[in-house]
Amino acid sequence: MIVTYVRSSSYNNYDYCQMQYFITYVLGYRSDSGRRAEQGTMVHKVMECLAALKKYQQENPKARILKIVDDAIGEVKVGKKKLYEDEFIEELAERSYESYKKDSPNTWQPRHFKEVMDGCWLFLHHNNGQFDPRERNIYFTEPHFDIAIEEDWAKFDYEINGERVEGRLAIKGTIDLVTLVNEDTIEVIDWKTGRRLNWATMEEKTYDKLWNDPQLLLYFYAMSKLYPQFPNRIMSIFFSKDKDGKYDPRPYSMPFSKEDEPRFLEMLKNQVEKIRRNINPSMLDPTHRNFKCKTLCHFCKNKFNSGDSDNMCKTVYNSLRTDGYDKTVAKYTRDGHNIGYYEAPG
Repeated sequence: MIVTYVRSSSYNNYDYCQMQYFITYVLGYRSDSGRRAEQGTMVHKVMECLAALKKYQQENPKARILKIVDDAIGEVKVGKKKLYEDEFIEELAERSYESYKKDSPNTWQPRHFKEVMDGCWLFLHHNNGQFDPRERNIYFTEPHFDIAIEEDWAKFDYEINGERVEGRLAIKGTIDLVTLVNEDTIEVIDWKTGRRLNWATMEEKTYDKLWNDPQLLLYFYAMSKLYPQFPNRIMSIFFSKDKDGKYDPRPYSMPFSKEDEPRFLEMLKNQVEKIRRNINPSMLDPTHRNFKCKTLCHFCKNKFNSGDSDNMCKTVYNSLRTDGYDKTVAKYTRDGHNIGYYEAPG
């Protein structure tokens, strides 16, 4: 299978379902976001704007009015005192809610806005505001990274639709927030509005399991390249819900060290080589009776064309076995998709 870049979701997605990975990251099709995922985006936007406003305040200590321009909700202006008022949080959450709801394929009711507000208050109030961006020294908000892996195994050379593509595997992604703890230490904060659950194994994410979590290790490695001036980098992931979806706020802070960098590279190498060798990705459940297929998978619930007899998943699966890998890629790659191009969220 073709691999030119890796982000945390693609790493995990392969273990969740090989066919979903193939259709998403090789053929270039996106899944529609469910309502809960969109609510998570709304909450994240509030946290992002608060962090950006706090950074503006840090850089302009004499400013009486704080202002930013956000790509989703536009210009935000607020007085220094009002930044810390609940009324402003509600205004910001409403702007985020209305912005993402506008073009959403999902249906919305007033209770859904309340759930967004509940998520905001949970992150802001936990442990007397420990993870409130307004109480942090903001170093960077939403940093993007695109880092080539300088290892021999990371080189690639593919022929795609008659065109030669070569280069180095890269890790790419976006981090929620980087805060400054002291002159030697930064802390990465990642807010999670979903369940504290590994969806591939259906196991709860515990501290021990997070020690080997690909996303946290990927972020840690990225930070070591982006900000080498900081010898200490803490990875904090804040889950709002337990594995069953009930509110149970729990942050986990992982003090990885430089010795964990080769550990991550070995994990990445093994995963990439496993994906590269696979030219016949399997379906999670060939019968599509599994709830992950029926309820969660866009490619199981939709077809390429209205006249097709099979859904997208089964159509690609059958094509791989009758026409082969190369012909399937040539036939079903989404128009305009470039396998080497990254666009958030991936």
